[in-house]
Amino acid sequence: AIVVSSQFEGKTLVKQHQLVYAALKEAMATEEIHALAIKTYTPEAWKEAS
Repeated sequence: AIVVSSQFEGKTLVKQHQLVYAALKEAMATEEIHALAIKTYTPEAWKEAS
């Protein structure tokens, strides 16, 4: 999954991933989502990457 958010500004990659996993906690717990590969970007980093 690619996640772009201004909430990632100034946060480490680990913290960014923790924020995403926290948002998906319920879906992960019920195994609605079994596994997830994450790429996180700030809006500025996303513009540069695309």
